[in-house]
Amino acid sequence: MVNRILSIFFYFILLFFVINSKIIPQSINTNLFQYLSPVPGAELTQPSTEIIICYGDAYSPLFEKSRASLIVQGEKSGLHKGEFLLLENNKTLTFKPYEPFIQGEKVTVELNKLKLADNQNYTPHLKYSFTIINRKVNISFDPRSYLKTELPVKKNNQILNKSFSMLQDSLPADFPPYTIDYNQPSEGYILFAPWSFPSFSPSYLIITDNFGIPVFYRKISHITFDFQKQINNTLTYNDGILNKYYILNDKYELTDSLEMQNGYSADIHELRILENGHALMFAYDPEYVRMDTIVAGGDPNALVIGLVMQEIDENKNLVFQWRSWDHFNITDATEDIDLTASEIDYVHGNAIEMDYDGNILLSCRHMDEITKIDRTTGNIIWRWGGIHCKNNQFLFLNDSIGFSHQHCIRKLPNGNYTLFDNGNLHSPQFSRAAEYQLDEANRIASLVWENKNDPVSYSAAMGSVERLSNHSTFIGWGTKNNSPDITEVGPDGSPRLAISFPDTTYCYRSFKYDWDTQFFTSDKDSLNFGIVQVGGSATVSFDFTNNSSAQVKINSVYYRDSQFSLVQQLPIVIPSQGSVSLSVKFTPEEEGAFFSVIHLRSQTPGQRIAKVINLIGYTDSVYMGINDLNNPVEFSLSQNYPNPFNPVSRIRYSIPKNSFVKLQVFDILGKEIDVLVNKEQAAGNYEVEFNGSNLASGIYFYRINAGKFNSVKKMLLLK
Repeated sequence: MVNRILSIFFYFILLFFVINSKIIPQSINTNLFQYLSPVPGAELTQPSTEIIICYGDAYSPLFEKSRASLIVQGEKSGLHKGEFLLLENNKTLTFKPYEPFIQGEKVTVELNKLKLADNQNYTPHLKYSFTIINRKVNISFDPRSYLKTELPVKKNNQILNKSFSMLQDSLPADFPPYTIDYNQPSEGYILFAPWSFPSFSPSYLIITDNFGIPVFYRKISHITFDFQKQINNTLTYNDGILNKYYILNDKYELTDSLEMQNGYSADIHELRILENGHALMFAYDPEYVRMDTIVAGGDPNALVIGLVMQEIDENKNLVFQWRSWDHFNITDATEDIDLTASEIDYVHGNAIEMDYDGNILLSCRHMDEITKIDRTTGNIIWRWGGIHCKNNQFLFLNDSIGFSHQHCIRKLPNGNYTLFDNGNLHSPQFSRAAEYQLDEANRIASLVWENKNDPVSYSAAMGSVERLSNHSTFIGWGTKNNSPDITEVGPDGSPRLAISFPDTTYCYRSFKYDWDTQFFTSDKDSLNFGIVQVGGSATVSFDFTNNSSAQVKINSVYYRDSQFSLVQQLPIVIPSQGSVSLSVKFTPEEEGAFFSVIHLRSQTPGQRIAKVINLIGYTDSVYMGINDLNNPVEFSLSQNYPNPFNPVSRIRYSIPKNSFVKLQVFDILGKEIDVLVNKEQAAGNYEVEFNGSNLASGIYFYRINAGKFNSVKKMLLLK
């Protein structure tokens, strides 16, 4: 009798564990795997989610023959079939279910000892579960509704002394107006995508030179954001209504688009194409949360907006996903975010940067935080923020407040980092571009440079900072309430360039890059007319090629200097992949040296594509300052001659295109002795004299910076 009772007792115990094992799947060996997505125990997971399993070592390609090794089963939807992929040198296993999971169900993932690439060892047995959202939310994001609440009304928009007027150029009637003021800006072209408020349309993608003349524009019917050049020499922008990124090649042809996976919609703020061809993006992820269980007075049906970051490979396969739901608390938001509201945006990601060590930097505006994320495991490495950041792990030096509601985290070649500090929670409020040096081991952040503009400005939203190759800084001031809206400043903060928009025009970010379209090409980047007497003329010819897939017309020409002119009459028709011979005439009207450009343009309604060619002419050898009229093909700095010297020596250098040139002399301790050249120069071969009569004998160095070219050489003064 006792044995029978014990048998019944153990039977019910066994039955209890069997039943509960189906309700609460066990987690087995999850800690032995490098990366899992969704993470074990994840909630608020999308029904169309893919499953990613990284053990650490590469899997055997023979896995394709043993798909039964992976079992994915939903409590309600049952066993799922799907597509299996081995990615990233067979280290990433991805499972794409053919059918979505059912809302509210728990999903179990089980991996049964998968063979590794050495064909001898196996992964451990893996088992874990995650939960699908109860109520699906439309996760597409219309930025217009957000911007209507965020954008301040601009006031006191100053009118600059216009160095560029829209009347100088033939532009569409709805083209966004702006003014440019410049003072020796760095070489390059400016990219921005302004739009009007509150209509938000039309939007233009614009590339302009330092004088404000667009070399490219394209009218887009939707509001656009984040128009920039990527590391692979493509141009990308976000369509704020279609929730995807578009890619243009160097011919301005639309070649591809990028979207988020797992049912998410790409957010407007950031796309980063990496050196390996992968792309980083993120999405805003609104989900219903019972906030009354989290904070006093919380809404029991609050719509809380999380953040999902993804990395997709060159074939658009998902290889990495990171969700704020798995790593942040909603209460991490700064004190100005109302956690009792019906809608709560607690993260508000706005920038991604791949750090020097291959890990990811994420800017979380509504947490006043830059978060470093381990790209291999998805774990948080550190959290860095100002005095209002609830999880800051860094001590700030030279900066008592840190940053607040920041944008645009970027790493620099010198190992430092820049960001745009909007300063929403600074008291008083102010915005700035800032550069920090991070001691990650000791968690110390040192402010090494900042620019607050003059007068000090405040920008409640948007903004960008970019360090240029000549150490100047290009700053987009977002929604600041006075002019200018975009500036370039030198290392000492001196103004180099300023762009101002009207009160109703805004721009999320702005950038400056070297850029040369391949839509048109010329066999000569510069036309050198040599010496031409006043009243005379000279003509130089060149071959001009249309590399596009269609016939185009050159139907517009712009000259910065009327002493140069195109010989041929417009329009000029160039067949696809065809070339024409063109000629430019130089007719000087006064004595001097003339450095100008010609823009050869194909214009259609809503679009311009221009090729810029440099023009160089002189009226007398006195104005030339060069010793060779041949166009150099590369940057170079020659050894001074004579060397050793006493007390005078000459230094030669060559620049193949118009560049801002700085040539300096330093002593052996690095102290600047002289600046021989500090100005914009046309392409050519140059020679300057250095006089050391007031210096002691010894070793000296001379350095040139021209565009991205830098070179240093040594010379010896013997008296």
